[in-house]
Amino acid sequence: MHINEAILDNNGKIDPHKLDLVARLGGDWYCRVTGDNLFKIAKPAEKSGIGIGVDAFPREVRNSTVLTGNNLGLLALVHALPSYEEIEAFRNTEEIKELLDPRIENRITQLHLKAKDLLENGRVMDAWKVLLM
Repeated sequence: MHINEAILDNNGKIDPHKLDLVARLGGDWYCRVTGDNLFKIAKPAEKSGIGIGVDAFPREVRNSTVLTGNNLGLLALVHALPSYEEIEAFRNTEEIKELLDPRIENRITQLHLKAKDLLENGRVMDAWKVLLM
């Protein structure tokens, strides 16, 4: 195999930002992959087993109209859901209290939006805590 070293990063691995990639979407559809639409999802450590998977999600999380496929993929990588005690402790934080007001319209949507924000900031377990409230 021949590799142009100009596409390698400092660790000798292929840097996708240095490539002109094309992704097949299905049927006749393709897209050009650019740095703006690349994202990284850490793989679970080999020794720690695989994540819980999407099939283990509560129905309202799996069928969320807010969470993207990428969001669901991040959620699926956890090895265990947070405990009831962890969820309750997070429920009492200032960050979450206002979202739990029963007078809020579309409360589930608001909770899913908060979970999405947490996921985008690398806080996967906190996102789960919000989704399980």
